[in-house]
Amino acid sequence: MQQKAITNITSNYRLSILIHQDGLSFYIHTSSKIEKEIERKFNYSANPIEILKSIEKCYETEEALNADFTAVQLLYHHPTFTVVPQAIFDKNYAADYLKYNTRLLQTDTVSYDDNLEKLNARVVYIAYSNLNNYFYEKYGEHDYYHYSSRSLPVLVKNGDGMYLEMMSSHFYITVIENGKLIAHNIFPYETINDVLYYCLFSMQQYKQDPETCKLNLIEKEKDQTLYDLLYTYVRRVERLKDYSEYKKQIICA
Repeated sequence: MQQKAITNITSNYRLSILIHQDGLSFYIHTSSKIEKEIERKFNYSANPIEILKSIEKCYETEEALNADFTAVQLLYHHPTFTVVPQAIFDKNYAADYLKYNTRLLQTDTVSYDDNLEKLNARVVYIAYSNLNNYFYEKYGEHDYYHYSSRSLPVLVKNGDGMYLEMMSSHFYITVIENGKLIAHNIFPYETINDVLYYCLFSMQQYKQDPETCKLNLIEKEKDQTLYDLLYTYVRRVERLKDYSEYKKQIICA
């Protein structure tokens, strides 16, 4: 989709940067509308040093990114995270929630986002210190979150069911039941058969009946082959009707 050119970036615009290991997305937006999106895709899973070099290059080549923004936020979109129930969360042991899922380095910055009130949970994750330092030097104080902290409140408002949010090399599975978060995880995939496997396995683990569970498919670009495959095994498969609105709720919040 061709993006509308912005010829005069005023003080009303904000900047959000979605940082993931296979690409970058820069969103120039107001509190209610995304005005411009700039994307950079990587050919392989990049490390924090490589991601920073790509960010620096984007600022050199994209004039729109060098405007004065009223606010800047980073959204970390990587698999090094976990969701912790608020009842057992203790900030003094934030690293302990991650150490069984990933190998932590001394240079890693373990962060956690504010309590997701409706879900009564916290997202604990790694924030890349070199990226935080770069944006602090560039803009001063700025906010940063894990992508899940923004997507989960949007999903719970959509109602009960299982959600598959598809990305280029990975996808999220989220299960919401009676307004409560049951599961939220991220999985890599190479083929749509991988997606089917993780989907059916998760349904079995979280006691979701393929005959009655509503499976919500969230895609930027519709993949009919994936839809047909899922529908072969799951009776109620529905696509999210308005992906642009969904993304707006996450980015413009």
